[in-house]
Amino acid sequence: MTTQIYIAMHKETAELPGRAFVPIQVGRADSRRAICEIGDDTGDNISTRNASFCELTALYWIWRNTSGQGHVGLFHYRRHLNFSGRTYRENEWGVVDYPCLDESYIRANALTDEHVDTLVSAYDMILPKRWDVRQAGSRTMWDHYQKGGAHRAADYDAAIRILTRKYPDYARFVAPVNADHSGYFTNIFVMRRDIFDEYCSWIFDILFDLEKEIDLASYSLQETRVFGYISEWLFNIFVMKYRSDHPDIKVRELERTLILDPAPRARIAPVFSTNAVPVVLAFNNNFVPYAGACIQSILNSSKDHFNYDLIVMNDDISDYNKSLIEGLAAGAPNVSIRFVNPRGYFADFDLKTHMHFSKETYYRLSIPEVFENYGKILYIDADMIVRRDLADLLRVDLGGKAIGAVRDCVMTGFRKFGTPALASCGGQEAETYVAHYLGLADPAGYFQAGILVFDLQRMPVDIKGRIRAAFQRRPTYWFLDQDILNIAFQGHVHYLDMRWNVFHGNGNVGSFFKNLPLSTWKEYESARRDPYVVHFAGEQKPWLWPSTDFAECFWMVLRQTPWYETTLLACMEGYRQRRRAGAVRASSKIVLKKFADRTAPVGTRRRGLLRRLYRRVTSR
Repeated sequence: MTTQIYIAMHKETAELPGRAFVPIQVGRADSRRAICEIGDDTGDNISTRNASFCELTALYWIWRNTSGQGHVGLFHYRRHLNFSGRTYRENEWGVVDYPCLDESYIRANALTDEHVDTLVSAYDMILPKRWDVRQAGSRTMWDHYQKGGAHRAADYDAAIRILTRKYPDYARFVAPVNADHSGYFTNIFVMRRDIFDEYCSWIFDILFDLEKEIDLASYSLQETRVFGYISEWLFNIFVMKYRSDHPDIKVRELERTLILDPAPRARIAPVFSTNAVPVVLAFNNNFVPYAGACIQSILNSSKDHFNYDLIVMNDDISDYNKSLIEGLAAGAPNVSIRFVNPRGYFADFDLKTHMHFSKETYYRLSIPEVFENYGKILYIDADMIVRRDLADLLRVDLGGKAIGAVRDCVMTGFRKFGTPALASCGGQEAETYVAHYLGLADPAGYFQAGILVFDLQRMPVDIKGRIRAAFQRRPTYWFLDQDILNIAFQGHVHYLDMRWNVFHGNGNVGSFFKNLPLSTWKEYESARRDPYVVHFAGEQKPWLWPSTDFAECFWMVLRQTPWYETTLLACMEGYRQRRRAGAVRASSKIVLKKFADRTAPVGTRRRGLLRRLYRRVTSR
């Protein structure tokens, strides 16, 4: 006889492998899309009541639409049981926390078909380890329900009245459960199929009657989950009664586990088998309008005989914005746009950020693992505008190297001028930072990671370990993941034509760039005349500074997207605020000058002191 443990989920998450674990989407009737094969909205179901029944809509579906298992159970997408027989340190809620669902988690908790079958076959019930409610400051189970922020005690009392009326044999078990210091929580368990059927028949008979007595109109979102909450207490009553009636029943209690970050560790397969141009981007919901312009520019530069496989790495883009992004490729059979959440790869890393960077910048570090099924693949920053077909870049011969990138002319300047790194990274001059803090044997080889060509079949055999080691080696980095990539790939880089990643200048062409080493300046100046890709790196983004170099390239493309009007309005408002701030500074300077003229005439020592003080204050 088989064991099936259904995993209730409402969003895409990492999944337990194996026959024993069966994902089921809860509330699918009200969902925009299917996230797994089985949903709770087919056959006899209560899927539309998921908001108030929670994971019980999955429980009902399993009861009414499956049969024949030896044992059947229910887990949550982030809550499981530990089948290993070992015990680990629990938190105050009686749960063992894990950063993510990965191979080490599966091994530690023996969550495999073999271990599950062996353990389950020896017992009639597998239950979560009882948790003592005094850990949360409650005296008893009844007290704990009353203190629940989203619980209404009158609802539980009503459930007990229904239970007593319909199932009087259970009445004598209510008081012992209510008075107990501990209980079974979170609605996860595994049972023999016959016990499971008996429990479901009993619990839903009570809850459906209770549903008729409760008006949810005034309930908050959390309070609406009332039937899910109450079922946890009723479950304890059922178990106590069943064990009393069947003293020989074999029961095993197992530790509960909690996945802190249940995001899937995705492996992406190519969409197109021929003439494919796979391109990866990474950005968040706030950056969608500007990334939308980048994607539109990729499509504007594309050719009909190539197939463009665009993958957006993200973890918070709204469904609405996803639909708008997908709409950019509407009617283009040679374009696919997909979204993948790589957060599971970073669950045990502290993604520190500073300056204008966001955590999404780190996501490109997972490309060798997420896209291991690809040959060559491109990565492009979302603050770029593409002016030449990226298929041309994909065809560049990397000379046997693992990646292709453009040398970073900004870091070249920092090294020449002795620019100090951030204080959090040691504050040393750029040359020392690159050579010693990063440990690059060739500081001049430092590359800019805004556009990268990965030859995934030529990755160094230890590339995952190199990236992980770089993460752990330093508390933080000046240029975050770009520094990590330079460490991990040193000696494995083919340097691309600078025209594939032309820095717009950030308003510093005449001051910073013209003073670069002559050969670098000439290469940069030539690339600016015919940029294949314009990179708006730095603070002067065209949507904030419409007069910055190459801003017209951005705005011409943005006009073709759904975000043009809102971005333009935001830009105008920002411009007005800067004008007002500038006017205030100018008028303040006039007032201060009049005061200085009266109290510290030009040419006096006092005037010099005031001038130095003014410069010190205004330069902060």
